[in-house]
Amino acid sequence: MLARLGDVLYWLGCGIAVVLLACGVQFVPWADLPQRGADWWIPYAVIGVPAVAAWLIGRACRYVLGGK
Repeated sequence: MLARLGDVLYWLGCGIAVVLLACGVQFVPWADLPQRGADWWIPYAVIGVPAVAAWLIGRACRYVLGGK
């Protein structure tokens, strides 16, 4: 039963990561990146770091609860 919960939490984390990355794809082209100069990485970090964190948390839940 805990293995199923781990799988559900993993897929939830993957879903959240995909939604965040989709929002990033919509946001970054409108950010006028060529005019920012050295700060080009900030929009990517603001969207990418939480997306990776959501995926990793889901992966950790799957590993701890399901042993996968």
